[in-house]
Amino acid sequence: MRMFVTVLAAGMVLLAAAPTSAQVPPDSHGIAPWLRSYDAAFNTRDVTHLAAFYHPDVTIFEGGGMNDGWADYRDNHLGPELKEMEGLAFSHSNVSAHLLGPDGRTAYVTSEYRLKARIGGRDVDATGLETLVLVKDAAGAWCIRHSHTSSRRRPAASPSPQ
Repeated sequence: MRMFVTVLAAGMVLLAAAPTSAQVPPDSHGIAPWLRSYDAAFNTRDVTHLAAFYHPDVTIFEGGGMNDGWADYRDNHLGPELKEMEGLAFSHSNVSAHLLGPDGRTAYVTSEYRLKARIGGRDVDATGLETLVLVKDAAGAWCIRHSHTSSRRRPAASPSPQ
């Protein structure tokens, strides 16, 4: 019986210490306006402006690859891609925000994204899913600590007539 009480007490301590997850309306805690600001900054294609939205140690999982840190993502992925894009229109929809922990300084956001642009003379109209892990910086502003995106499968190309 003593062992049972010890195990039960340990389990209760773990449950009390576990982070809580509460789904909140995306406008709650400033996440929706922050994400709209992010979309606007992304559409300017200005990586200097976008830097404010990313934690310096961000990790990015996209297209089967990984970037480790803002400088890596900026210099080896996002920056070169943005330079190639013309007529960029990027946006999020179906946003769902979830606060983690009692202090309200960490959250994750799930959403759908849409990216339309012209790249190398080719029109791109991509949609996909995204999960963002957000943390508040010292000033209390949200910033991306981790991003994971996946794009929808594109229909197979029609064979060209011969």
